[in-house]
Amino acid sequence: MNRGATLGLALALALGCRNAKPAPPPPSVVAATVDASAPARGGGPDPAQIAIHLAELAGPALRGRGGGTPDEAAAADRIAGWLRAAGVEPAGDVGYLTGFDYPGGHSQNVVGIIRGKRADGGHVVIGAHYDHLGAVGDTIYYGADDNASGTAGLVAIATALTHDGRRPDRTVVIVGFGAEEAGLHGSAAYVAHPALPIDETIAMINLDMIGRPRFLSASAYGLVHALVPDDAIGALATQGYPGLVALARTGAHAVGRPLVAASDFGALEASIRPLVELRGDQASFAAVGVPYLWLSTSMHDDYHLPTDTVDKVDPATIAAVASIVIAVVTAMPERAALTAEPATD
Repeated sequence: MNRGATLGLALALALGCRNAKPAPPPPSVVAATVDASAPARGGGPDPAQIAIHLAELAGPALRGRGGGTPDEAAAADRIAGWLRAAGVEPAGDVGYLTGFDYPGGHSQNVVGIIRGKRADGGHVVIGAHYDHLGAVGDTIYYGADDNASGTAGLVAIATALTHDGRRPDRTVVIVGFGAEEAGLHGSAAYVAHPALPIDETIAMINLDMIGRPRFLSASAYGLVHALVPDDAIGALATQGYPGLVALARTGAHAVGRPLVAASDFGALEASIRPLVELRGDQASFAAVGVPYLWLSTSMHDDYHLPTDTVDKVDPATIAAVASIVIAVVTAMPERAALTAEPATD
């Protein structure tokens, strides 16, 4: 079995076990190249601020943010406060919050809008679930990487787009999804009751487990690290939309991080894809025809355990992923352009 096949199988196994869920050459892009690392008027996503938000979300006071609990509701209030402080426009039914019922509980999404420079041309949704597994007795499932990391990244993106002179041409909807762990309920509720028309959504970007500094660090998959750089970022995009991966690869190159995409493995993509694409909030958007880009640093040995704690999460990695997303959003073309194969150098 060749190197590509071995790696593809390892990635398929690794990505597949998430239940609920070579350094690249300089890429060509479908739109103008964006330097995600270029300093802006605030320096872009701030690892120090990310660390503060991460510690609050995954600290003992919120007891693991279990879906439908007062702890999850308290987390939603904190996220709403951070979006308010960033100057993001509220877009929930009540301020930033849109409540919804799901089998066995009640939760809420946190929704805000950053108006683009263009009044037309569609919008991009950036989302991350903020809930986790909560607590069982005195045992807290902190969910620092899953998914306080994605939520802290989401807030960092919103702050950069409003404060750092990076206001994009496209309008951006920021969504913190509730009740993901119980069955993707927050994203399903958003799709059913969107802040802006769902058929005007160019693409959805989902941030889920973006905080581990070592890609795919689960001990069962040590083979991967003979083949893929430790600091890689994982990506999956809707089949038939290679432009989304191309934009993400450009953003990753700008911040010095390799991007590993399922589409890099040829025929093996067919084995990897079904193990990932229906197991995150991107699935709710895919179900209504919205193309998605999913970013993650992937599986680790603390997945869904009380040991998924803040000390194992790297704010600089979250900031790097946030910068990639800013690059993607800033360069986002019309949806039709995302279906074109990017030119190769």
